[in-house]
Amino acid sequence: MRLNKGFFCLFLTFPAVFSGCSTSRPAGQSEQPPPSGPGAAIVFEKRTFKLVKTPDPDLEAALEGLLSASYDKAVKNLVGDNPMEAGFTYSLAPKGAVYPFSEIEVSCILQEKYARKRGPELCGDFFTELDGRIKKAVAGRQ
Repeated sequence: MRLNKGFFCLFLTFPAVFSGCSTSRPAGQSEQPPPSGPGAAIVFEKRTFKLVKTPDPDLEAALEGLLSASYDKAVKNLVGDNPMEAGFTYSLAPKGAVYPFSEIEVSCILQEKYARKRGPELCGDFFTELDGRIKKAVAGRQ
């Protein structure tokens, strides 16, 4: 089989032409700069909680209530009836391999300006409260 020289040259230059289109960044530079400023938020702490091994729609539906109640309790302990002064929220991500809600990862997220001062106490209260509520919710469901 005989190859056409023009085709062969095009084949060799094809990767070089398109490699110029790829986006590259200088070493050490990330896609986006880290958040900064008075309203910037950071993930202060993450914890993983094991739930049940098989799908349980009732437990899944109850998760938001468990998280909200734990949030309310932690905020009330820290700042009383002014939740906006806490600079705190949370996120939930399913982490199970086969059944996504067999494990969840919960993040305690704080405004950067409050993280050092309030983070340990606020996230500690939040996770302690959430752990107790989750243990009650999954008891007997395994």
